[in-house]
Amino acid sequence: MERVLYVDEIFLRHKTPPGHPESPERIRSLLTLLKKTKLPDFVSVRGAVLIDERDLELVHDREYIEYVKHLIEAGGGFLDPDTYVSAESWEPALAAAGTVAYAAKKAVEGEHYVSFVAVRPPGHHARRSEGRGFCIFNNVALAAEMLRRNGFRVAVVDIDVHWGDGTAYIFYDTDEVLYVSTHQDPNTLYPFEGFPHQKGKGRGEGFTVNVPLPPGTDDRGFLMAINEIVLPVLETYLPQVILVSAGWDTHWQDPLASLEVTINAQWEALNSIYAFAETISAPVVMALEGGYVNWVVAKSSLNALSVGKRPMFVEKERPQGVPLEEVMYYLDRVKEELRGYWPL
Repeated sequence: MERVLYVDEIFLRHKTPPGHPESPERIRSLLTLLKKTKLPDFVSVRGAVLIDERDLELVHDREYIEYVKHLIEAGGGFLDPDTYVSAESWEPALAAAGTVAYAAKKAVEGEHYVSFVAVRPPGHHARRSEGRGFCIFNNVALAAEMLRRNGFRVAVVDIDVHWGDGTAYIFYDTDEVLYVSTHQDPNTLYPFEGFPHQKGKGRGEGFTVNVPLPPGTDDRGFLMAINEIVLPVLETYLPQVILVSAGWDTHWQDPLASLEVTINAQWEALNSIYAFAETISAPVVMALEGGYVNWVVAKSSLNALSVGKRPMFVEKERPQGVPLEEVMYYLDRVKEELRGYWPL
């Protein structure tokens, strides 16, 4: 079964102000690397698919959709102090949401088992009625909601360095979509939420799993969080499809955070998730979120397609970060908070 990279020059048309970290260069760097790289035979490349704007109402209020559209038609502007739309952002935004949804549809239809969807603008901070954190529409949440409405048991695993507050709150009161997030301690990083006690509500209580990590966590601590919390929760929940919000801003060179992870550990994390998914025949769809070092975005995005095999790119190991005991302290707090919900 082939693996698919979805990427398209349409995502270059979403412009941001000079110096903004979420720039077209993020996708351009991937397109450039793609031209220089001989992809394995098991990987194919496909373009973007626009979604019908009415489908955005599955996860966004109509008034918000109309507000974004009118702001773009007026020439663009800021949705919040960090989140900008330009005069050409409408189609890229529809393409970002549509391509993730299309990839998810093709995955559950059996067309591909692994896919990476390289889109911008990203989505996991976008709430039902609010664009935030560089995000306009919530690409992964829309795909998850479409799958949920078609009877699929969905898990969203968010490995971005920031908590995906938009995705978490969209599914905060349901047990039909599991949201698991590893992220830097929200006491130190935007959106300053994502604490272990934020577990969901009503039927969704326990189905939002937050795994904050200290600055300087590094590869060892990051993979420990995946192995000791993320995988056991997935093994208990047994999803039929796994959507990954793949943010590469955990990297040690990223200017917006300080989790101190290499591209090697980013690949290892995805490889572990894939290995579990394979045991239960659940397809994996990965979608680009953050990551503001362009070469990291390019290499980690291509690496993601080689899970279960060998990474296409490796990085020299970085010096160790904080003592592992500090990471273990954070993980123990998460386990204590989740006691009674998951067998950790």
